[in-house]
Amino acid sequence: MIKCEVIKEFTLERFDELKNIKRKSIGTNGKLYVGDIFECDKEMVDYLMGNNNNSVVVVKVIEIEPEIKILSQSPVEQLEKTTNIESEITTATYKQPKKKKNKKK
Repeated sequence: MIKCEVIKEFTLERFDELKNIKRKSIGTNGKLYVGDIFECDKEMVDYLMGNNNNSVVVVKVIEIEPEIKILSQSPVEQLEKTTNIESEITTATYKQPKKKKNKKK
């Protein structure tokens, strides 16, 4: 999720997609005011940062929280799936160096 702060008052049809809205003052549903802070996804941020019909920027990004991927399998199953141990083992040939014969003087 990406945390944004409103820099220009606007209304939003997809208001219900916003998370953790912190109002600067009393607000109405569907309308955001300068100073309001909320969280949303990357697609919504792109839209609010000018990738819209009017090319108007209405928010600034405050914080980007890294996404944590949840594995549907256990770590052991995931490891077995991605690494085939037998295919990783290779035989290497090692040649021993020849012994030098010392000549007696």
